[in-house]
This record gives sequence, structure tokens and C-alpha cells, in this order.
Amino acid sequence: MRAYLLSSALLLVSCDIGVESKPPPSTRLVYPSGLAFWRPEAGPSTNGFLYVASANFDKCYDSGSVIALDLDAVGVRPFGAPFDPSESLPNDVTSLGIGSQSYVQIQSFAGEMAMWSPPGRPPRLFVPSRDEGSVLHAVDVGADGLTLSCVQGGDRDCRANALSLLDVPGASNNLPSAPGPLGVSVAGTGDDARVWVTHTELAGPRTTIAEADLRGYLLHLPAANPTRDALNTDEFVVLGTNDRLSGVAHATAVGSRYVYASGRNSSSPQLGALPARFILRLVDRATPGRVLETDLELTYSVREARGVAVVPSAVRIPDPAAPESTIVDERVYLLARGPDTLLVLDVLNAAGTAPDAGTNPTVRIVSALPVPASASELEVIPRGPGRGNLVAVTGSGDEAVAIFDEEVGQLIAQVQVGDNDPNNPSQPFGLASDVRGNSARIFASTFGDGRVAIIDIPDLDRPQNARLVARLGARQGRDPRQGTSLCQETSP
Repeated sequence: MRAYLLSSALLLVSCDIGVESKPPPSTRLVYPSGLAFWRPEAGPSTNGFLYVASANFDKCYDSGSVIALDLDAVGVRPFGAPFDPSESLPNDVTSLGIGSQSYVQIQSFAGEMAMWSPPGRPPRLFVPSRDEGSVLHAVDVGADGLTLSCVQGGDRDCRANALSLLDVPGASNNLPSAPGPLGVSVAGTGDDARVWVTHTELAGPRTTIAEADLRGYLLHLPAANPTRDALNTDEFVVLGTNDRLSGVAHATAVGSRYVYASGRNSSSPQLGALPARFILRLVDRATPGRVLETDLELTYSVREARGVAVVPSAVRIPDPAAPESTIVDERVYLLARGPDTLLVLDVLNAAGTAPDAGTNPTVRIVSALPVPASASELEVIPRGPGRGNLVAVTGSGDEAVAIFDEEVGQLIAQVQVGDNDPNNPSQPFGLASDVRGNSARIFASTFGDGRVAIIDIPDLDRPQNARLVARLGARQGRDPRQGTSLCQETSP
């Protein structure tokens, strides 16, 4: 999203030039970015809990934050309820009721949010932040769904001992490192789960004038131990392949064997802005350091890629070489810019075999659909076995969340989430969802106006009836002269 990516220019913008402490508000959201949703299988919760990262984009406050919201307590309508003509929607919820234990501070410029859900315990949240330290935050959720605690140290301030992805033990000339971390995903639910992190700035010697000396990586760490003790050079996978430039990844999606990494434009202090060097690459989780090139940019011309998601395909093709098994087929959804496009891809043999067996996965384009301007993130809404999925898409240049239906092969709904105010655009960015039975609820962070939009689809057979049912948070005021917020009230 345009404003979201101009952080380096706005580091100098501050509404408070004094030295007095100015923590972020505990009553509202400030440039919300990453989202995660959790509903305990046992317990009284009807609507579950939503977790929101505030990015503190224009540095009005000392830090960003992560908050926990009880969707029952704030008055969100019951999940899956059919629409009643007498309902007054959307419901603008300005009082979020954030308790003192449901709020922690993190570094500014938060990116995506991912959740690790190990069996038998509440989840853990992971949030990368692109502030000066380039850190990865880990935040534990209590059994009540609302209590948040800093995994890496600190009481309510998770900046203390947050894991910096710079100055890696054993590194030389800043290689490896992950400056400007943005995307995050988790592979697995058990104790061996890994957290995968992308970064937006190329790493390398500070004095180089050659892009070939710079590197882009995917970093992976144990979800159970996201500390400096677990950080070493072996956890960094170089994204370059066969002497091709590394470039950087925007987001990742975890498949049965491979991590799918979308390639975006990058930057470096030495060379400034640089174009994307790939659109989609595959990183082999079973063979460390093995990276496969898809060459999608040779088949379909786009400038860069953003959000990516993967699901098992509805079709599994028998393997003639091993009749007792099947070739795993996966479907990948990839957002691209220039032009803004949703690429739907099929990946044959996605489980793969040993790299020397000559059975690399095969990627083919199924369809390419136009999407809202400045495509940002996507969320897949599964309908179940044998059915086509729904795909929700945000674009920071639009005021709506777009919903695509695979079963009809086109856009079937555009749900407006903003107020169409050119001086205060909503800029929808992050997505999360709650899917149960034949109903779904979509959450979208509206980065520009400081809220979270909630969209209900009571019947997945009629997704065209999707409707905005609530907006959480007070509308964030902005100064149209410079595009920054008004630095409203701090915490009481």
C-alpha cells in the first residue's frame, strides 16, 4: 500500500518533538496492519477474539502496539446469523473496551501477523516490525483469549529483548541479516513448528555499489524459541538461484513441502529503490537452502508480487510410477502489481521428492483476474472438499474488499469498507477470517482510517450477499496536507 511503504520518508515526521513519554493509545488503533483471529474450541465465546497490530506509521507515538479484542464484548452480531432487513448495518464500534492486560507495546512499522496454534495451549502471535532494530516480536495469548504477554521479555512493553534480525551471530559484512522485516507465516502446529520471515531491504556490505553483493533471504526460526539463542546463519535461506540476483520476498505461504515466496520491489541504503528480481520462488523445507525458480514473469508480465496463499487442490492425480500413492496438487493464489492481478496457479507434484530424482514441481497459470488498485493481501475462504474457494483481496488504492468466486471464475462482490473521503482514505490492508460450516466472517484492517472492517457471508453458496456489518475503532483523523494522522489523544 502506498502510504504504508513510505516509512523511510516519514521517519522524520513527528507530531511531538519533545522528550516526554508518549505511549500509543490504549483506546483505539493507530494505522492497523496485521491481524489474527482465534476462537477456542471449548468455552463460551461465540464470536472469538481478534488481535490487531498498530503500526504507528507516522511515529506520533513512542511505539506501536498489539491489542486483543473480545468480539462478543464489543457487540459484534452473532457469527453466521442471516441478515435481518430491520438491522442497522454497519455498526460503528468506537469503544473497544481494551483492558490493561489486552495491550502490549511493540516497535513501530508492524507488518503482517501470524499465529502459532500448538495443541493443548493458547496461541502465540508473531509480528515483524521494520523500525530501526528490524525486529520479530512474539506475543503469547492467555487462555482467556484477552491476556497478552511478551515472550522475549518485558512486562507490557515487548520492545525489551525483542529479537533483532540485524547483527546476526556469525555474520560478516551484514550477511546474513533481514533488514526491514514485513511478512510472516508459521509452518506446523507442534513443537517443531517454524516461523518464516521476509524482509524488504537487501542486506550486504554498507559500502558496496553492486547489487550482486547484496542478498535477500527467507529467515526461519523455531516457533517455540524465537530468541537470539536460536538465531544463527543457518536459519537464513538465500533467495537467489543459479547466479540470479536474490531480490526480496514480500510474503510467504506454507505448502506441503515448499514455502512459496512472492517477490517484490526492494531497496537498499547504497542503491536506493530496486525492481523485483522474481515473482514467485519455492523454498524446499525438506532440503535446506534449495530454492526453485518458477519463471512466472516470463509467462505473465507483472512488475512485482505481494500477498500469496496456498491450499490443497480439489484434484489429486494418481502417480503412474507409484499406483498406491498420489501426486499432491496444490493451488496457489498470488497477488501482483503492474498490472494489479490475482494469479491463480496450479502446482503439480507439490510434495516433491529428493532433488536428484528430477521430479521438481510444475507450476502453471490457471487464470489471471484484475483486482483493486495497489493489490496488498489476500485471504482464502474454503468452501470444503470438491468446492471452489472464495478469495478476499485488499488493495490500498481502493475503498473496498473484493471477493472472487472460483466456481464462477470472476469477481462477485466488492464490499465498501471506507467512507470514500479522498482526504482520509481507508486503505484496506491486512486480512483474517473465521470460517465455520457454510458461513464466513472476514476481517480487514483499514490502515488509513485506523479501523478494522468486519464483513459477514452467512451463506457461502451466496457470497454475492457479503455485507459490511461492523467497523471497530474510532476513525483516525488525518492531516490532508502531509497525509499523517493528527496525533490524537494518548493513553489515559
